[in-house]
Amino acid sequence: MELIEGFDAFFVDEVEAAERRLNIELRPHAKLYLLHLLKRLSENDDFFYSEIVQDRPLGIVLLEALHKNLFEKLRDLKAVGDLSLIFSGLYPEHLTRRLVDIDYFIEIGKKSYYLLSELYSPYKSKQELFVLYSQLVADFLYLIEILTDISGELNFIDEFDVGKAFKRWQRTRISKYREILRRENIIPIDD
Repeated sequence: MELIEGFDAFFVDEVEAAERRLNIELRPHAKLYLLHLLKRLSENDDFFYSEIVQDRPLGIVLLEALHKNLFEKLRDLKAVGDLSLIFSGLYPEHLTRRLVDIDYFIEIGKKSYYLLSELYSPYKSKQELFVLYSQLVADFLYLIEILTDISGELNFIDEFDVGKAFKRWQRTRISKYREILRRENIIPIDD
């Protein structure tokens, strides 16, 4: 794909391998955005928007963003969406120390990207951004599934905690968690 020439070959290979393993084809804007996120994450020590989040719950950051000027609103909604996507997909173990589970982060991430798409929708000159954020909303679970697959390949997921895998399977239906359960001879009822 010629659009992804500027990205690290490792990330392109990992994302495309995950797409093949999972039989998922991301929409072009969503795939480029994911590659951009992975590249930023690998290059930037402060990727996690610490100046915006300041150890506050993402739900609070989202609510406060709605009352800010347009620039700050766009910045903060993007931060909430990006962090929700990264935590849900690459670092689900980080979520175990939270009072809320992965489904909260999925919903808040989708909501943030949806609000971004709505902010850009009236502007003809910003239609690419409207399309981008609309595709991120539509592909959010696929993006998480691909990140979870990559996370499993890179051993970021604790594959020995069957209880967590079962709970996450029930909430998300992400195939990596089903794979962990099947390896332990546990077959979810609705499988």
